[in-house]
Amino acid sequence: MKAEIGLETTLSQVLALPTPETLWNLRADLLTLADRLPPGRWEEADWTLEVVREFHSYLAELRSKMTAREYSQLASRMDMGSVGMLAIQDLVTEREHLLESLFLGGLSEGLMVLATLQYVKAWEAEMAVVHHQAIWWLFEGLWRLSREFRPEMSAYERQKLTDALLAPARSEETAPTVKVALLVRLFQALLIGSLKWIALSLASGDASNG
Repeated sequence: MKAEIGLETTLSQVLALPTPETLWNLRADLLTLADRLPPGRWEEADWTLEVVREFHSYLAELRSKMTAREYSQLASRMDMGSVGMLAIQDLVTEREHLLESLFLGGLSEGLMVLATLQYVKAWEAEMAVVHHQAIWWLFEGLWRLSREFRPEMSAYERQKLTDALLAPARSEETAPTVKVALLVRLFQALLIGSLKWIALSLASGDASNG
């Protein structure tokens, strides 16, 4: 029960206002739950941990390119249109609905607010490489996510969908702050999509405590 409560707290924090620190804490909770899995299912948890690692690297690198004041200002705006609190039971039973909410619920409003945020022109050059590395990795991650949720899609359709999701982040016309918002939302989508194994882990914990 403690592991479930801990995961609910840290996961909600990552979905509401992600930081390198909240992702560090989430990793610890995920590793605790992964230890409950039978050996043949560890690969599923490994994928979640990879998503968390790449998400953490993106935010840590992003913060290293900005002053403390700039990052704080950006982070305060990132709370706009966030997913908010999340119950683990909702996560394991309604992942697809949550993914739809993540992409559609409040995201447009959040992007518009971020578009008005003043940013230093040097951000564009400083962050270009950071964004490019994240986009490169996200392409494969989103492909994998669509393969699980939409197995009937052809490779052409899958590529078209993935390209469309990443197109604003790749465009030179998109403001750096909006790119951050978009990439963070995509990392969050991958994180939610990778957590199918949590149900098995929680069931194993309940059985061992019974």
